[in-house]
Amino acid sequence: MATGAAEFIDVTTADVFLGEIWAKECTIAREKKLVFGGLVDRSLEKDITKGQIVRKQIISNLAARSKTANTAITYETVTETEGTVTISSHYYAAFAVEDIIKVQSMQDLRERYVGKVGYALALQEDDDLAALIDDGTITQTVGTLMTGLSFDNLVRADQYLNDADVPLDERYIVISPAEKANFLKMPEFTNKDYNSSNAVTSGALGEILGYKIHVTTNVDGTNAAGHDNCMFHKESLAEASQIQPKVMSQYDIDYLCDKVVAQELYGNAILRADHAVWMKGA
Repeated sequence: MATGAAEFIDVTTADVFLGEIWAKECTIAREKKLVFGGLVDRSLEKDITKGQIVRKQIISNLAARSKTANTAITYETVTETEGTVTISSHYYAAFAVEDIIKVQSMQDLRERYVGKVGYALALQEDDDLAALIDDGTITQTVGTLMTGLSFDNLVRADQYLNDADVPLDERYIVISPAEKANFLKMPEFTNKDYNSSNAVTSGALGEILGYKIHVTTNVDGTNAAGHDNCMFHKESLAEASQIQPKVMSQYDIDYLCDKVVAQELYGNAILRADHAVWMKGA
């Protein structure tokens, strides 16, 4: 049994001798899966090299009329409307690394953060597209927020698009992870008698009713309040970038640092509201 005063060399008294090891790899912040930008109509970009507003005219169908003998025909008067995209979203992301950091840091921080500049801009663009789903322009809705969508909801949403004569190709469904969990409980989705993709065993979410399904945390909403899932055709949402994201850098001799910045200038809008359905759900 020890006797006397307990005076040991411990982790406190020997702190100056205890080394620290820094890992060669960093823990990188996870990035959202950004899907909207790749699913929308970007055909207007070729027309907006100059100017701020790009307008896309709408051509309506004409009516067939019965011809009565010995009477003049009636010429149809058509007053058309237009869809507009205003290029006004101007964003940037930037960082600077001082020379002392380049010399003393164990990580190449300039290299590490360059990719995050591009992601910041892509996330902002995707956020803006996701926000269009519930901005009031899309009036066709199914489901209830905080409640998982039913198969009947999907069938009704599909009918909305069919009623508008929407082309069968380039139709998409975008849902939250919470809604994905709900989909995986649908026998119409998981049972091979309904769906040949066999989503559960393959690990891929697959398709339903002919729609390819995209899952992202970047739909508007929260698990507590529900999410703004959507079913839409490519031409329902339009995006036009006038300045594409491009990384630029320079050395600042006043501050002895490398400065890195990227910017983008774009606009987006819903041009065919009847080609989309706001699916309120989990």
